[in-house]
Amino acid sequence: MPMADRIKTALRTVERRLARIGLRMIRPWERLPVGAQVAIAFPTWAVLLFLFHLGPLNQPPVRAAFYGVFWSILFTPVAVLATQNELRKRREREGQKPPGGEAETPAARSR
Repeated sequence: MPMADRIKTALRTVERRLARIGLRMIRPWERLPVGAQVAIAFPTWAVLLFLFHLGPLNQPPVRAAFYGVFWSILFTPVAVLATQNELRKRREREGQKPPGGEAETPAARSR
């Protein structure tokens, strides 16, 4: 087996392991209700963006706080919607039914 093939195989193995670890870490977040995700994401984004505007962007503290809150208002729904979309796609891929609903079959989707 050539060296390039062995390297590709090793990288694929590492990639799969990292994907499984990442999936185990994200599942508790995905199981939270949307309201809890918003309650966690909004202040987290606000603090991170405040620090980003204060530090690297060298904004005055009041302006950095304003920008932190402003951008977190935009980033929070994006993060929550992306989470829900990824969960939906994974359930479709794995053929799981959503909580409280029936699993959608390919025949039902085509109607």
